[in-house]
Parts: sequence; structure tokens; C-alpha cells
Amino acid sequence: MMPVTVKMSAWRQGELLREPTLLTTVGLRETLLKALDYDEARVNFVCRQVEETGVYELGGIRGDFTTMIEKILHS
Repeated sequence: MMPVTVKMSAWRQGELLREPTLLTTVGLRETLLKALDYDEARVNFVCRQVEETGVYELGGIRGDFTTMIEKILHS
């Protein structure tokens, strides 16, 4: 099975704030745990949504920022 890679990008009012970051599933979980105050249930939910739907929009981590998490499909 091929490892899952995700692209995480930060947006504010429709404007990309910085270049997207590429993460493995493990890296995503570690990043989300820190960002979500170690709320494992919420981290599990976000990771499951990304795996099942391919994308998840996480708002409110830091004020008016929106974090977009997108699963990258490998060929």
C-alpha cells in the first residue's frame, strides 16, 4: 500500500498565506495534535474525513485562518 500524502495550506479571507506544506499521515497527525490542543478525538475525525473524502477545511485554529487539508493521489 502506498503511503498517503496530504497538502496543507493556510488561507485568510480567500488569500493563500504561504506555500502549501506536504505531509505524510503521521506528520499530519502530529501537526493536528499540536494545533488542536491534543484533542485526539477531533484529530481522528479530521484524519478520517481527509482519508474518506480527500479534503477537509478546518476553520478557527487561529482566529480568521482557514486550513485546507487535501489528500494527494499518487499514480
